[in-house]
Amino acid sequence: MAAAADAAIDNVLLNGTGPIVRPKKEVAHVAAVTLGGICDIAEAWERICSGRGISLRLAGIFCHAAPQVRFKGQSGKTACELADLLVVTDIRKRGALTRRAALIQAKMARAKQRVSMTGPSSCKQLDLYQNWYRFDFVDPAYPMSRVDFRKSPGSRWSGTFGVIDPRFDAQPRWTQHPARPTPSIIWNHDPRLGRFIAEMADGTQRGFGRLATPSLNTDWSKTVELLLTVTYKRAFGDKAILGPARPPRGASAIVCFGNTAVPISQSSFKLFDGMLPPLRSIPEDAEREPVGLSVVHLELATDQD
Repeated sequence: MAAAADAAIDNVLLNGTGPIVRPKKEVAHVAAVTLGGICDIAEAWERICSGRGISLRLAGIFCHAAPQVRFKGQSGKTACELADLLVVTDIRKRGALTRRAALIQAKMARAKQRVSMTGPSSCKQLDLYQNWYRFDFVDPAYPMSRVDFRKSPGSRWSGTFGVIDPRFDAQPRWTQHPARPTPSIIWNHDPRLGRFIAEMADGTQRGFGRLATPSLNTDWSKTVELLLTVTYKRAFGDKAILGPARPPRGASAIVCFGNTAVPISQSSFKLFDGMLPPLRSIPEDAEREPVGLSVVHLELATDQD
């Protein structure tokens, strides 16, 4: 499944999807993955999962300008984006839910197989991900303050850096890197985004997401739930990225859904009965709109142990 997901994401990073043709910038790559990559992954995984008693739903949402958080870091009081992308996997086995989630900051490689974390925004994001200071959300749509990811185990796996290298072996590649040690070199063995998602769903290896099951009632699990809830109410429009046709800002796919599979129950993100809100232009007074976060959300259900 990891190899199939990697191939699907490699394809959209190179060729784009819909109105996004051959993405060049970081934000366009995120849009291509969330709007097109998840459908290609679903198609590839359908052949793998078929007949195994598995139900699988993937959904992708694209929102630019992620929510800001305030914290006191190494340089004093400051603020930065929480993430560019949130990946969530909900696994139900015989009705019991296990959720894993990971925040991802996307960065373009500065040269082939090299990434620099020296820019002002990158330094703030790196400081936050390496130390996870208590933070407050800037946007009032997120009514959480003094958020502390360190109160429960696994804080180091909360955030990771996704490095997009358009020059890697003549094929754009998105690799995943922990915040510590500071990312600098992209190696062949670094997990690509497709494998990262597949390993999160599998849940047997450390370093691929962090437990965020709502019943844990931790600041981490509450934050993930809140990010999903706000994001799926958000609409986004940007002609420079999505073109003038105003296509949907989200995509979803259901695979392996048959008589041998376990039905997937309603989840927090399914606020519109499977239908995402239509794309609309963001008004000039955009601060009145809650700032959403791009999301890849996978739900898998099985009656097998």
